[in-house]
Amino acid sequence: MPGYEELVKKYTKRRKESLIDTVTAGLSYADNVAVDLGLMEDSGVIDTLTVAAPFAVIAVTEQMRVILGRKTGKAGLNDAVTRMLKTGTAMGVGALAAAAAGPAAAIPAAMGTRAMLGKYRSKALLGLRVQERTNRLQALRQRRENRPASMEGRPALMAGVSYLEE
Repeated sequence: MPGYEELVKKYTKRRKESLIDTVTAGLSYADNVAVDLGLMEDSGVIDTLTVAAPFAVIAVTEQMRVILGRKTGKAGLNDAVTRMLKTGTAMGVGALAAAAAGPAAAIPAAMGTRAMLGKYRSKALLGLRVQERTNRLQALRQRRENRPASMEGRPALMAGVSYLEE
């Protein structure tokens, strides 16, 4: 089981990728705001690039982790799909906000949704880990209570190994 320091390092790294995804999801609407403010001319190329940019960033970062050996290919694919789903959902909410309240509302809506989904997933996984550890402790307690009286005073053995009865 990983120690406290290892868990802190692991989850600190996750916060960085979540921040990158949140910012790229928000920036995907920045061109619409810039066009509305008259800072840029409307062109379809920029729209295409800004919509594709968050997904390209996710694909590149996950592939780099696989290439560098930090993740297996399967874990990289699963993480990429999860990140892309959260980003796509955030961009959808941003599009709805842009349609309802204008492009300026899209950026905070997209970024807020992306951050909220990440926070929700983190809390859900934490709850699952706590539940699994609680179940494991209950199973260990039950196993200890069900030990025969003849085992008292003897050291515990690994699972699947037992003392020979005399």
